[in-house]
Amino acid sequence: MTLPEPAATYELWGHETAEKNLLQLALSGRMPHAWIFTGPAGVGKATLAFRLARFLLYRGFSYSHMPMPPENLAVLPEAPTSAQIAAGSHPDLMVIAPPEAGKDINVEQIRAVPPFLSMTASQGSWRIVIVDGAESMNRAAQNALLKVLEEPSPNSVLILLAENTGALLPTIRSRARLLRLVTDGAAAIDRIAQFDPRISELTQASQQYLWKMAGNAPGQVLQLLDQDALTYLNHLLGYMQSPTPELANDLAKGFAYQPQFQTVARVLLWLLHQLALGETFGLRPVRLPELLQFHADAQTMLAETDGLNLDGNACWHVLLTRLPTIFEA
Repeated sequence: MTLPEPAATYELWGHETAEKNLLQLALSGRMPHAWIFTGPAGVGKATLAFRLARFLLYRGFSYSHMPMPPENLAVLPEAPTSAQIAAGSHPDLMVIAPPEAGKDINVEQIRAVPPFLSMTASQGSWRIVIVDGAESMNRAAQNALLKVLEEPSPNSVLILLAENTGALLPTIRSRARLLRLVTDGAAAIDRIAQFDPRISELTQASQQYLWKMAGNAPGQVLQLLDQDALTYLNHLLGYMQSPTPELANDLAKGFAYQPQFQTVARVLLWLLHQLALGETFGLRPVRLPELLQFHADAQTMLAETDGLNLDGNACWHVLLTRLPTIFEA
């Protein structure tokens, strides 16, 4: 089960404090003109950005007509504003993203921002721009965006979404309010379980492993579930407990092709990292120098095999054969 697109997502998991702070800024009339939302993939950056945009465009500037101030940024899915944003047709919201996977956001895309923000809002409130994958802006695009930040239009909000803020120019970072998104694991898992009942069927230990493997990102939790990551984790742990040449051959054949190859690679590298941090998983003690070297070699070999479309079976056979050597006899 996968999440709907952020523009059509009305649930927010694990970011109640961030949402409360954004709400207070909106209600007090002190909303910054530029934001950087940062955090790992799947943590909810885009979901929160669209949630804020939906609230601002629906509520406008005045809250005096409301009998009670809102408790959060939620807007009903049935509201016209929600429908327009979900359809990508709201006239006061611009969304910019890389034109294709792996491509840069280019300067022409960013040059469309100033004319958009300078126009009067069609519905009399805000003009909002969301830049998804902001770290993929090339240098020319970032320089063009800097001009927008230096001369902000009134009643406008610019929201940059970035996993890696270090890829943004220091002058951009200094002119935008930074919001680091970190989820509350226990609360988020409970909320995700309401959306996907598979979570409730897992043991507490499996839930914790899944949450750590996902990097505390709710979207990644569901992706890993869909990819059977916990099944592959159990296969690897079973092999580490009782390694045999026959089992290594069987696993290598099962891990050799996509999408299993990438999923198992992610699980293995995470598992090695956890072992290096002291997690035992009920296994024998590790030889730390051998573990660290194996981790580095596995990372390189997996990346080369995947990127160059080499023999996945041979790759996994080599790694699985060597894997038991990281443990003490």
